[in-house]
Amino acid sequence: MSSWGPQPSPSPLLNCADPGGAVVRVAIVGAGLAGLAAASELMDAGHDVQVFEARDRVGGRVWSESMPLPDGQSVIVERGAEFILRGYDLLRSYVAELGLSLVDTGMSYYLREPRGAGEVDSAAMIAAGSRLTDAIGGDERLSISDVLSNLTVSTDLAEAIRCRVEISCALEAEFLDSSVLGHVASLSPLPSHRIAGGNQGLAQALAGRLGDRLHLNTPVRAIVAEGGTCDVLTDLDTYRADHVVLAIPLPLVSELSISPALPRWKLDALARSAYGDAAKLHIPLARSVHTSAVMSVPDRYWSWTAMDDTGRVPAVLNCFAGSATALDRLGVRDGPDAWVARVKETQPDMPLVSEGALLTTWSNDPWARGAYSAHGAASAEHDVDDLGRHIGPLHFAGEYLGGDFAGLMEGALRSGREAAAEILDRHVRGSL
Repeated sequence: MSSWGPQPSPSPLLNCADPGGAVVRVAIVGAGLAGLAAASELMDAGHDVQVFEARDRVGGRVWSESMPLPDGQSVIVERGAEFILRGYDLLRSYVAELGLSLVDTGMSYYLREPRGAGEVDSAAMIAAGSRLTDAIGGDERLSISDVLSNLTVSTDLAEAIRCRVEISCALEAEFLDSSVLGHVASLSPLPSHRIAGGNQGLAQALAGRLGDRLHLNTPVRAIVAEGGTCDVLTDLDTYRADHVVLAIPLPLVSELSISPALPRWKLDALARSAYGDAAKLHIPLARSVHTSAVMSVPDRYWSWTAMDDTGRVPAVLNCFAGSATALDRLGVRDGPDAWVARVKETQPDMPLVSEGALLTTWSNDPWARGAYSAHGAASAEHDVDDLGRHIGPLHFAGEYLGGDFAGLMEGALRSGREAAAEILDRHVRGSL
């Protein structure tokens, strides 16, 4: 088989399992939320699912870990995706189904006190956010700079909005499509949640249903398609599947050895896709403080303190920086010290304990290569469809295919469920 041949138009997806027919063998590459959601749906439909994960844990970029505090206590921190926001309907349904619970953080992801932007305050940010949609004027071809010019706001306020965009998208504004401003326009203090015990608990609960169908420490090295099936090659074995779901981060899709090679239209869409870089820093505190959310405009990071599932605020300050430029400015490649020093300067009221600060970066992680996707200025109109379109028995899932929830946990789950529905749909049609 030398090529994938012409591609059919994507068929409508069914959100139900095949009521009968032969068992389908499905290999899922990646045990993040997208891969686990696909596995769960396919297994519930009675199919033979095998999940291959390169790491020694499930969850991918959803990673909860216990962090020791100076008083001898410990706290669960999110080294990856953190907040559960408005519209996370599928995630909430999985939480309920799996017997998990959500915790109100007592602060709002949407509202951050800007510092280092002159007289700009939260009220000014909220007022500007309500005008962003009008400033776009339905023309998403406008650059972010054009939109901010249309707002006719002060230089300091424009810079604060640009900062918020770059942090949230983990990319510099010049690389972003102005459509991302629709997300940033949500500057009202809406509630924000996490999963009790850590967000990775969702991945662990989904993985717990798989039993020996889950293979940790098993990176997939190559996929070879032949005669309508695929051979999935690992260091230890080869697994033959009727379908493969690639549920891996966007940069890894084009790097994986796939034979026949991915067609040019798929590779071009991957190459045009925007993928951000971010880091998180968790700094112990000498004592517990009130909930807070502060954004450093010059340094392009924000920090927060939040309630846990006991209703208290653990003695830890959480920080997130977005964009490669911001990470360079904060010196994260050399460790946490420079960033901690900037936090001390920006928030002198915080009782920071520098020793024990926990830094997490993603660009140097071989199984992530960065943070998450964003709507890039270089993307073509048809790229979203091309990125998600299956190629024969090869299907795709991941947060970058999450539509309006791209880059988020909800988007990852939705893409995994859609990949499963696509396989079930093809199987039903093939058995008619």
